[in-house]
Amino acid sequence: MISKSIDVYSLIEPEINKLRKVGIETANLDCRLLLSKSLERELILYNHQNISISENEIKIFQSFIEQRIEGKPVSRIINKRNFWKKEFKLNEATLDPRSDSETLIETFLEQYTQKSKLLKILDLGSGSGCLGLSILDEYYNSNVTFIDISKKSLEIAKINAVDYGLAERSKFIHLDWEFEEWDLKLIEAENNIKFDIIISNPPYIPTDDIKRLQKEVKNYDPLVALNGGKDGLDAYKSILPKLRFVVKKYGKIFLEIGKGQENLVSSIGLENGLIPIKYKKDLSGVNRVITFIVK
Repeated sequence: MISKSIDVYSLIEPEINKLRKVGIETANLDCRLLLSKSLERELILYNHQNISISENEIKIFQSFIEQRIEGKPVSRIINKRNFWKKEFKLNEATLDPRSDSETLIETFLEQYTQKSKLLKILDLGSGSGCLGLSILDEYYNSNVTFIDISKKSLEIAKINAVDYGLAERSKFIHLDWEFEEWDLKLIEAENNIKFDIIISNPPYIPTDDIKRLQKEVKNYDPLVALNGGKDGLDAYKSILPKLRFVVKKYGKIFLEIGKGQENLVSSIGLENGLIPIKYKKDLSGVNRVITFIVK
C-alpha cells in the first residue's frame, strides 16, 4: 500500500470549506476527528502535524466527510462522544450524550460531597451508561445498577464500564418501565434491597416536536430515547408512581427534564409521594434537573 507524507491542514482544507458551505461551524475540528478515525488513531490530529496516508485512507476520510455533509453527527460516524471527564462509546441504540445532561452530575456532586460514601444507585434508562459511569467514577465506594429497554444499549454500557475499570461495581438489567410490575422485578433482582439514589434522563420531547429538531438529532438518535409522547410526559407518568417502592426513605431522585416541564413533572412526583426539593439550571438558564426526596 503506497502512502504519501502530507501535513494535516493541506489535506483537510478543501473538506473544511465543504463543511462550512453547508453551515457546519465546527468544520476544522470535525475534519481532524474524522481524519483521525480514518487512520484509526486514538488521539486527535492537529493542523500542523505531518502524517503518512494512503489513497484508500483518503477515500475513507472523504466518505466520512460526505456523511457529515448529509447531517450525520461526528459522534455517530466515529461512534464515541466526550461526556463529563471521559469518552464513551456509542451505538445506534444509544442516545448521543449532550452537555445539558452533565447538569445532573453537577447536581449530584453538590448534594453528595463525601465521595467515599457507599451509595447504591439506579441509572434508569441508562443508554451508553454515561451518567451512571461518570458518577461511579467519582464515588469510588458506590455501585450502580443500569436498566434499559434496549439490550444493545446495555451491551455498549458494559463495554464502557469495562474500558474504565468500573464493571465490578456495575450491574446491568434488561427491563421495560412500561411493564406494569417493573418495580417488583427490579427489587427482586436486587434481593429486596432498595436504592439510595435514582438518576434518570428519560425521553421528554413531545412527539410532534421531534420533526422540528435538528437533523443530527431526529435522524440519528433512537426515537425511543427522544419520544416523550403527546405532551412529553409519558416516561414520567410511567416511572414516578413506582419510584417510592424502589428507593429508600429519604433517598433522592435526580431527573432530567425538558424546557418548561418543571411544574408538570413536579406535580406528578407530588401525587406519588415524591417531594421536589431543588431545581438546577443548565448553561442556557433552563431548569434541567429536578431533585426529589422520598418521605
